[in-house]
Amino acid sequence: MKKLSIALYLFSLLSFANTQNIAFSKINFPDSKKALRSAVSNIKTGDKYFKNQLYREAVNAYLEAQHFNDRNADLNYQIFLCYLNLTEIEEGFPFLNKAFQLDSSLHLDMHFYMGRLYHYYMHFDTAIYYYNKAQTKHDEKTKYIEECRFGEKMLEQQIRCFIDNIGANINSPYEDYNPTITADGHTMYFTSRRDGKKIDYALDGKFFENIYVSERDSNDIWSKAMIVDELNSKTHNAVQGLSHDGLKIITYSIDNNGDLFESTMKNNKFQRPKPLTPINNDDSHEISASYTYDGKIVYFCSDRKNGQGKHDIYKATLDRKGKYSHIENLGPVINTVYEEKCVFAHPDGKTIYFSSNGHEGMGGYDIYYATFENGQWSKPVNLGYPINTPGDDMNFTITADNKTGYYASNKKGGLGGKDIYKITFLGPEKQFVYYTEDNLLSDGLKPFIENKEIKTIAIDSPKLTLLKGIVIDEETKKPLYAKIDLYDLEKNERLASFESNDQSGRFLLSLPSGKNYSVNLKTEGYLFHSENFNLPDTAKYQEIEQIIELKKLAVGKEIVLNNIFFEFNKATLLKESIAELENIYLLLTENPKLHVEISGHTDNVGSAAVNNKLSLERAKAVVDYLIEKGIANERLTSVGYGFEKPIAPNTTEEGRQKNRRTEFKIIK
Repeated sequence: MKKLSIALYLFSLLSFANTQNIAFSKINFPDSKKALRSAVSNIKTGDKYFKNQLYREAVNAYLEAQHFNDRNADLNYQIFLCYLNLTEIEEGFPFLNKAFQLDSSLHLDMHFYMGRLYHYYMHFDTAIYYYNKAQTKHDEKTKYIEECRFGEKMLEQQIRCFIDNIGANINSPYEDYNPTITADGHTMYFTSRRDGKKIDYALDGKFFENIYVSERDSNDIWSKAMIVDELNSKTHNAVQGLSHDGLKIITYSIDNNGDLFESTMKNNKFQRPKPLTPINNDDSHEISASYTYDGKIVYFCSDRKNGQGKHDIYKATLDRKGKYSHIENLGPVINTVYEEKCVFAHPDGKTIYFSSNGHEGMGGYDIYYATFENGQWSKPVNLGYPINTPGDDMNFTITADNKTGYYASNKKGGLGGKDIYKITFLGPEKQFVYYTEDNLLSDGLKPFIENKEIKTIAIDSPKLTLLKGIVIDEETKKPLYAKIDLYDLEKNERLASFESNDQSGRFLLSLPSGKNYSVNLKTEGYLFHSENFNLPDTAKYQEIEQIIELKKLAVGKEIVLNNIFFEFNKATLLKESIAELENIYLLLTENPKLHVEISGHTDNVGSAAVNNKLSLERAKAVVDYLIEKGIANERLTSVGYGFEKPIAPNTTEEGRQKNRRTEFKIIK
């Protein structure tokens, strides 16, 4: 819609009330025969384009004719239908309204579309009036009336948030959408139809899609978006999903009816995208995808046969060969007989966000979330107004801490077309007052300028730990590439493998609460480094940032074995130690010339004699395990130091816990 003020737009609605419908005829334009012929020719040209579904060309031709005669009901209605098919509904509504005022009986669908107009601008009572007068399918009419009634309820239960345009460094005068972010919210990839390097146009008359990237600095400023050349081809390329560390990306191309592709970053550049063959289906349209925190599952949307509706949400599980297979529909709790799109898997490992026009909503696509617990999906929850509106609200993503979301919207006041918006969730701690016209979404037909208490629909703080940092050489302090293995120590199971960035050494992991984790980092020519994160179900969101210094394989180098555990006051190894023991065994197997010392250490509670004996027995337990696995006895030495070598003060429980440790040292 043109940027009219609310008052002007209201006036424009009323000004057509008694306007006469004027046909394109010589009787009506006796002194403009040449211009009339040109207008009629433009209408015929527009009709041909419309018949061939070339709506951009059709509307351009129709508008030329409309400049000559803007009081023809049928022409205004055709212009509206073009914009409707171009999904530029706000541009089309003024033409619909004009056609209706000129001839309300022109088409059977006129009352239905007038209902859509008032529905879109949240005048729900008026919309219901027109829907009831519409001669359209009963089920469809009932659905829209229910959306209006739900919309009235949502206006009384607004979530407390700020919604801000993310700015000109990312948004352009063209279409910008599909924001995908790393879990920490510092890197964003998105899709744009701006004037890029592609000189050709798509069938809808717009530029082809390209993929762009932007980085957020410490002042919350996004850098000027840059095109990602290696991910773009000569036609449509759109970002669909991003691993939480930003090192893998899923893109979309129109090849083969619309397929998904995957690319991995090497040397700070993404490799040539390869088709996700097990997921893509020759006879279906695959869109939108998202990795789980461990990369073992990809959620995606497809219109393949035997689904619940049109596009459904599916999941594909990584098999032992590293291929995504075992494709499974998420079922009728998530999927409806309508459309489910834009799926995003939260780093907490159990929540998905998605857009749907089938669940209880305000109209168009609304954004929902659902959780997978105890083997089943919860009923999807509508994210609420003002994030959801009667228009299409899609492409939602959110940071790991649930405090900042991003989505795409074509609401009024943007830079042009769809823009990407930032949502800042305010939480329940204080009331929020609406008292500004700027807060109107899509400039409704009546002003919403009033004091209004906002009720809270809170998004709970996620239960997860976001671990991020950098891997460097202990001596040179230069960044290192490292393989990172994540273990569930309770189950002695490797959950996933990741990598640090091979240029910057940076890494980012999401650790959902409810597990005892080991994080093991290793690279060729260095001792491994392990960390332990025992996170109960109740552990709240936290961010931990570390600098991991890897030590070269050299005599005298030693590491703390942070995932070796014993029974209290005993030398009996607990099962949670197996993953660490196996990593020691692997290191010694891969480096057969290494001779090492395994040493036990204690705090200063108790006598020196008791602690020396316990520490030696614990070191010997580790050595015995390795000998039993086949490591030669002469390569292993066990030593008990008791409390002779503390690494922290014994005056606190935290310090004493650090001193109770097992170490690994290269001696030959």
